Amino acid sequence: MTAKNPPRPAAKNPQYLEPDAASLLLSMIEATQSALLDEVPVGAVVRDVHGRYLAQSGNRPVANMDPAGHAEMQAMRLAANRVGNYRLVGAQLTVTLEPCAMCLETSRQARFGKIVYGMTRTKTTTSTLPTRSMVEETTCSAEIIQMLKFFFESKRSI
Repeated sequence: MTAKNPPRPAAKNPQYLEPDAASLLLSMIEATQSALLDEVPVGAVVRDVHGRYLAQSGNRPVANMDPAGHAEMQAMRLAANRVGNYRLVGAQLTVTLEPCAMCLETSRQARFGKIVYGMTRTKTTTSTLPTRSMVEETTCSAEIIQMLKFFFESKRSI
């Protein structure tokens, strides 16, 4: 019997994308689709405790005439419907922009285990909220800043 070569570490394997980075990439795709619908480009993805994707969505407050139509809220609703429970214990929420207080509190109520976001909000922060230990910022903020900047500059030129 011949021994198989062990898999190479992620850093040396260009085919491998870390789970958080893959989720952020999907949330950026959702954000892009939101921008195409003339919504603020924010996207969110929900994965369960095993890393399986449950839901993804972009911002839809204008399209759905819903003040709580944030990408995170949409994705959490879809995920809860998919699993048949409003508790998403230990799940992970990945979002392009740091969640607002409403979305962060909703994720706490749903019992998320971890929140990953791509860019910090400039006007508000979650640092004063008790869930800070489960919130992580990733390193894709440059791309997200460009997306948001392009969206809002196009609005200001109208």
